[in-house]
Order: sequence, then structure tokens, then C-alpha cells
Amino acid sequence: RMWSIHPNQIQPIVEAMRPDFSEVEEAGEILTGAQNASWGPIQHNGRLHDRASYRYYWELLQRARSTGMPLSEEIAERFFKP
Repeated sequence: RMWSIHPNQIQPIVEAMRPDFSEVEEAGEILTGAQNASWGPIQHNGRLHDRASYRYYWELLQRARSTGMPLSEEIAERFFKP
């Protein structure tokens, strides 16, 4: 966990915690496929994904959202609609 001691440190910390856009895009694809498969194992780009990797990608999506990254309308609707 990062702590800031001065207001000028907040933006650099947020930027350091922000995932790459390509990671966010991939996380959305994987979690969409997983949800469509009732959260069973899926294959994405030749790699097997299951509940363990879904947790990682879910945390990545949450981090992207909390750092202000734009999410696709489909991902926002599917996973973050109240």
C-alpha cells in the first residue's frame, strides 16, 4: 500500500497503481468469457483460465476503475452497474 504525505504525491501514486490499457482490455475479455461460461474454466488466446485467474483479473478491473481508467460500456454495464 502506498501512502502520500503531500498532496503533490497523490497523482503520481494513482498513475503508478493504474494498470496498462491492454491488461484492462484483456481482463474484460476474460471475465466476460468466464461469466458466459458460468464461471467455469475457459480458454483465451491459447491459455487456460479458471477461478484463480478470474480473481486476479477482477482485481485488475477494480483497480482500473478506481484509478479513473475508462472502461468499455459493456464492461461497465456487466460488472459495475449498481
